Amino acid sequence: MEVFQRVKNRIPRGELWISGEIFKGLALEIKQESLITLNKILDADMCFFSYSSPLQNIPVGSGEMSLLIEKARASGLICGVTVDGPFERLVRDYGFMEVIKWFHRPGRLVELLKKNAALAAAELRAADNAGADLLILCDDIAYNRGLYFSPENFRSLLLPLYRELRNYIRDHKPVGFHSDGNIESVIDDLIDGGFSIFSLEPEAMDLGKICRRLPGDAFILSGIKAAWLMEPDPNNSKDSEIVAYISDLKQGCRLILASACGLYDLQSLERLKRIYRLVESC
Repeated sequence: MEVFQRVKNRIPRGELWISGEIFKGLALEIKQESLITLNKILDADMCFFSYSSPLQNIPVGSGEMSLLIEKARASGLICGVTVDGPFERLVRDYGFMEVIKWFHRPGRLVELLKKNAALAAAELRAADNAGADLLILCDDIAYNRGLYFSPENFRSLLLPLYRELRNYIRDHKPVGFHSDGNIESVIDDLIDGGFSIFSLEPEAMDLGKICRRLPGDAFILSGIKAAWLMEPDPNNSKDSEIVAYISDLKQGCRLILASACGLYDLQSLERLKRIYRLVESC
């Protein structure tokens, strides 16, 4: 994709989600503009904003997103915007167990999914118009062993909405998909639906296997395991594992180096910096 041609001589890198605790620890203001400063500290290539970030909500019609993207671009960053999908919005409003019950009486579920898809569409259109380089639809639809519902439910209830959301965006602009858990059973559906960047959990999926199923212009936005950021490792015993895993992924597909879990605290931030240094020559 043309947008990633700006990154020369290394794997592009950037995090979808960064906790406010990190901003507190670095004495940065807890607002989305501080993501620009933090990504420059990290020497990242990409910065991800959101209209509904826990750091700071941004009204869709305010023009603030355009200003953020302009400032990030001036700092040399590729700009992405993440947008929550219809399932994730429902779970946030009604609770996971309640929403799952509705899959057995889909009349109400269809109505509510369409309503929340319309909210996601408004954010996607606004982010596109604000000048985002890429967009990521985030819908946590799975756990480590598979989808929360059947693939048939996915294809009948969610996939048509995802296709509509993708079609709101101009064809030249890359649109990605993020979910926690194992979504292997519907990867091909998402590819056919026009998604070309996949933020996936390394712990839940065999990313090497997934790479072999992706078309040549698709990207994996992943490669950093949660354990590398969170588990104590005073002897740096995982260094060779980290380098080998990321090198193999890079050989198998187009890779944007990122975690799926995000950064929670200053320790994970320092671990991420170390991973960046380890794989600088990959």
